[in-house]
Formats: sequence, structure tokens, C-alpha cells
Amino acid sequence: MIILLVIFGTIVVNLNHQFWLSALTRKVEVAADVAVHVQLVTEEESPLGIANRENGYLARSVIQDALVDADVFFLHDSAGNSLRSVFEKGRENIAVVAAVAEIHAANGYAGESVRRDMKLIDGQSYVWSSTRVGGTDRWFTAVMKAPGHYTLSAYLLSPSFLVIILAVVWMAIWTSTYIVRKFVNKIEENSTILHYRSMHDSLTGLPNRQKLSQIILEKMAVLDTDRQRLYLLLVDLIGFRDINDTLGHDFGDQLLTRIGVYLGEIEADRVDVVRMGGDVFCLVCTEDLVKDDASRLSDAVRDKLQCSHELNGVPVAVQVRIGIASYPENSVQPEELIRFADIALAKAKSLRIRECYYRREQNTHSLRKLTLLARLKTAIEQDQLTLVYQPKVNIHNHSLVGVEALVRWNDAEYGPISPIEFVTWAEKSGLINRLTRWVLNTAEEQSRAWQVQGYMIPIAVNISPTNLSDPKLIPLIEQLVTEGSFGNSMLELEITENAMMENPEQALKSMEELCKMGLKFAIDDFGTGLSSFSYLLKMPISNLKIDRAFIMNNDENDKDAVILRSMIKLGQGLGCIVTAEGVEDQLCLERLKSLGCDCVQGFHVCRPIPADELLRWIDDSGWVAQDKAA
Repeated sequence: MIILLVIFGTIVVNLNHQFWLSALTRKVEVAADVAVHVQLVTEEESPLGIANRENGYLARSVIQDALVDADVFFLHDSAGNSLRSVFEKGRENIAVVAAVAEIHAANGYAGESVRRDMKLIDGQSYVWSSTRVGGTDRWFTAVMKAPGHYTLSAYLLSPSFLVIILAVVWMAIWTSTYIVRKFVNKIEENSTILHYRSMHDSLTGLPNRQKLSQIILEKMAVLDTDRQRLYLLLVDLIGFRDINDTLGHDFGDQLLTRIGVYLGEIEADRVDVVRMGGDVFCLVCTEDLVKDDASRLSDAVRDKLQCSHELNGVPVAVQVRIGIASYPENSVQPEELIRFADIALAKAKSLRIRECYYRREQNTHSLRKLTLLARLKTAIEQDQLTLVYQPKVNIHNHSLVGVEALVRWNDAEYGPISPIEFVTWAEKSGLINRLTRWVLNTAEEQSRAWQVQGYMIPIAVNISPTNLSDPKLIPLIEQLVTEGSFGNSMLELEITENAMMENPEQALKSMEELCKMGLKFAIDDFGTGLSSFSYLLKMPISNLKIDRAFIMNNDENDKDAVILRSMIKLGQGLGCIVTAEGVEDQLCLERLKSLGCDCVQGFHVCRPIPADELLRWIDDSGWVAQDKAA
């Protein structure tokens, strides 16, 4: 700030000196011009006649008035040598005259008619101006002291400068305050706009998911839990994608905007409407303890939305599914409440029902599941899983026809994990391909070890529909067959009916390619799925495994027995070996034998056991004659 003031003061002093120089130059020019015109330059050149004396006196008067403020005024040549002149003033100031002579002697100023500048003489600041007389080599020079307060130090301390500085400072403060206030106001305005946009949907103008938690907390704060409940209703539009694909996204956006308006008209005084994103909306409301009130609101939503909406002249019908969660029964945390309503909505959609209230058993998503999924990936990579084997025997000659490899996981922290649980998670999370490849590699190693010990035991491995689309599956199996121990039909792949029918063309293509390598296929859980007989005829199936649901009933007159007998005949008629799963007792075994079933598998024969125990079972159980082992 001080530097700026000094610079400002210097500029002001310089401007004032320039002003004084300009003023003095004009006066010298006037004086010189008058002197020349009335021939009053030097005493020798001034023989005035009587007629011109009056003009001379007048000229002297004009010159004296013009130079009344000058301290020195004299005539000199271009070298600075002083000449006698009618008009002289202050020639006795030798220092000033000498300084002017020095300036002219040093510079000459050839070709110039006017020269002016400032000069510090004996510590005093002077302004001077020289004017050439006509076209001669003579000059009139006037010198004047610069007023004391126009020096920089004096000016900076002068009252006038202080007043100016105070005015400038005040203006600077006011201007900066004004600018800062405008800037802050603009920032606050932009912040308000950005906050609003972050909390509201740009399409419908409704609050968005970010705002939902705040709305829930505000309603929780004033809720009378003794008499009221807080409900979240998640509303999903069924088939909205078809509308987008048919009419375009612009018309889809129009429908969403219209639905936002319709929902906002439902008991607007106590219901908050939020757009969650996509085609999902959320209604937050307080109701009396009776659940029917939430159902009543759900009915109001369907009545409002499930009508014909015309878009671009095309009538569009809207169907909705609604998931409902409540506070405080389901949760006291807003985020959990939202998640539970979403789970209820997913359940309503999967069951194709109008609405669904959240129940704890619906929540298959948990921290334990997420943790175990991560640990399962590590378990596969670090070989922390194990295989157990369940024998399959021919009930007519008691020979071992093979074993089924079943994966087990005993986690260090969570203990034994059910295969039904973790295999399902692996299927949904995308780990199933890695898991199946691990099972195949491990089973092949065990098959190699048994063969070294003299046991040729075919192994069956379960595969999923996802595995049939795995580009690494067929190359891996080919390697295990050609380079490993799975040659000579020592590997059988089991696949369920429903898995096979998810993509029958892809399944058929993959199965045919694998069959060329000598592999066999079995349909697992036969009778529980929706297989097509036309595809059964096409599929290269060598084994039908009848699900245990048809085995457990021992009443020969029961309908299950009729179906079981038919399935055995069907399988054998297709040229397949028929294996019954889940044989629990001797009575069931004898019944299956009487019906002509080929093979059995179940706890009555043997539980799934580790590889080393299997060999002891072969030797000691009495089920398998050693010379008949496959």
C-alpha cells in the first residue's frame, strides 16, 4: 500500500512539474515573440525611434507581466554564453545562469526551437524553458523555482495530498467492499442453485434420492410413534423400457414428468414424492398404525397411474409394482429403510404381485454375504476349498459306476459354509466360472492319483448354464482330457434341466463339442425342470438322474410311483442310464430295483466323503466287489 502511495505521489509531482514547465514555456514563447517583433532583443539592435518607443514600452510591459513569476530571464547564444538584452531579469543569480549555460553548451539543441526541463541547482528544484529567437542562434531562457510543496517529500506530507489519499483510500475500501459483497452474493446464489440442483431431479423437478434421507429424517423427528408409522412406497413402472424403445426417450421423459405430477396430486399435504432415478418413484408418508392405510395409499397410486396415457397420439398403459417398508418396525435408519423398500419392490416384481411389504426373510443381501463373496474369491485363488465324493453304484451288480465331485468350503472365520449358499452366490456374482475351473482341475488331480493307485473311477462334475458360455471351459477340458487323466470317458458333466433350457442352442453346441472329446453328459434333478422332449432327443445325454422328490414316497400306488416308473422307462427308452438320487433306506432301494432303475446315489449307499476315505469304502463297505470296480 505504501509503495502504491509513493508511486501515486511521484506521478502527481511529475504531472505538476509538467504543468509548470508548460506554463513557463508558453510565457517565454510569448515574451520572445513580442521582443522579436518590436526589435527589442539586444541593446545594440534596439535604436528605437520616437514613433516606436510607445510600442517598446508596451512590449516591455507585456513581457514583464508574462515573466513576473520567473526568477531569471536572459538572452544567450546556443553555447550558453550570455548576451546583453533589453529584457533581463535575475542575471546576477550566477549559479542559475551558469547551469543554463552548461545545459546549452552540453547539448546544443541544433534544429530545435523550444527546449524545457527540470534542474536541481544548489539543492533547489527549478523549471526552465528556452525558446529560439526567430531563425537565429540566440535563445531566450526563463528559469523559475518549483514551489516547495511540489517536491516529492513535501507533497507527500502536504494537507492536500493527505486529503486526496484519504479520498482514494475511502473509494478503494468502498469499491472493494462493494465488489466483495457482489462476489459473495453471487457465490451464495450459485451455491443455492447448485444445492437445489443436487437435491432435485432435473427432469421432473421432484426431490431426488439425495434429498430423500433428509425428508425421512424430518418426518421421523415429528412422528408420534405411539399412533403413527412412517411408510416408504417405492413405485416402479413396468414396461417403461418398451415405451422408450418404441416412442423414443423424449416421449418417455414426457411420461415420467406427467407421472411425477400425478403422484404429487395424491394427498399432497402429507405425502412427499421423490424420483429415485429411471422409472422408480418414492412416496414418503405418515399413516395410522393400521397397515391398511399404506395399502390404501398404494391403491391410490395405482388408480392414478394405471390408466391410459396418450403420448404422440398413441395410448400408453402403465402398470406398477410397489414395495413398502415402514419405520420403526423395519428400521430406524433412513438408508436401511430405503434399501428394505427396494428389496420389497424386487420381491413384488419377481412374484408379479401389485405390492409387497418388506419382511426380514426377504433380505438375502447382508454384510456376511458380501464378506463371504470376497473370501470365496480368495479361497478359490489360494486353494482353500476341498472336494468330497459321493459314489454311484449299479444296484443290480453292486459295481461302482463313478462318483460325483462336490465342493466344500470350511472358512477360517465363518466355519463350514453351505454349498447351496456359496454356489448360488458364485452363480450370481460371476465367480462360478472360476469355481468350476477349480473343481475340474482338482478333480483331475484326484483322478490321476487314483489311477496311479490302480483305481479307474469316473468323476462327475456339476456345471451351470454360465459355464457353457465360458470361453475358457472347452479349452481347459480338452487339456485335461488329452494331457491329463480325464481321457477314456473318465469325466462326466452334470447339468440341470432348467440350466440346459436357458439357452438350448448354446447348450447343444457346447455339449456336442465336448462329446467329441469323449465326455458324457447327465441331466441332474430330472423331473423338476421344464425340459422339452424335442431337445432331449437332440441332446447327447447318457445319464438321467431322477430328483429325490420322486424317490422318497414308497407307496407303489401313489401317483409319484407312476411318474417314477414312467421316467425310468423314458430314460431307458432314450438309451440313457437312469440314476435315482437321494436313496435314504433299503426299502427305497428295493423299490427302485423292482422298477428297473439302473443306478442309485444317496446316504443309504454312502455320504459324500473325502478322497482317501473313498478307497477304504470301496474295500470295506461291501457295496462294491473289488473285481467289479470300474
